[in-house]
Amino acid sequence: MTSRTAKSEQADSVRTGRVPKEERRRQLLRVAAEILTAQGIEYVQITEVAERAGVSRPLVYRLFPTRRALVEALLEDFSSQLSTRFSQALVSSLPGSLPQITEAFVKASCDAIEAHGVGPWLLLDARGTDPELGRLGRTILAQLLKPWQKQLAELTGLPPRRAVNLMWVVVAAGRAALDGWIEGAVSRRAAIEDATRAVTSLLQAFARPL
Repeated sequence: MTSRTAKSEQADSVRTGRVPKEERRRQLLRVAAEILTAQGIEYVQITEVAERAGVSRPLVYRLFPTRRALVEALLEDFSSQLSTRFSQALVSSLPGSLPQITEAFVKASCDAIEAHGVGPWLLLDARGTDPELGRLGRTILAQLLKPWQKQLAELTGLPPRRAVNLMWVVVAAGRAALDGWIEGAVSRRAAIEDATRAVTSLLQAFARPL
């Protein structure tokens, strides 16, 4: 879209009282995330999102032609937020120790959960009643992790496939530690400490000697 076209659409929206397309898209994704967190994936339906957002179903369908497209956009948006936070965590923690870098990543995950709800976080790990959407979540999670596989391979000296397998083990350990906080059993601080220790221990166990 050209700059002139974008400005024209924005001006039209102001004159007619319509919400700009991208702003409306963000609103609908925010509503979908709230439903996912509060009620579960089975309640993330076009009709429900339209009603909660106070818009018509045709409007939602124009932005998300199918329910799957809506959920996919929701997960991709959350994944993008996580990716940005991870990159910022790495920059802010360097040149720190491995535990310090790990803690920064764990805190970034917690910040994303608090900002966008636990629903997308859980669905990324294929937790839900819909197998197809669960597989979708797993696929998007794999895409989120892919850029970090090279760094893990360099840290451990493992061949690519082993590094990928270790990546999933590390993620599982970190997520398991955060479950206690998500479920209300432990504080955020305690969960961050547990996740940092678990992930750091795994990485140190596989790290190649300097």
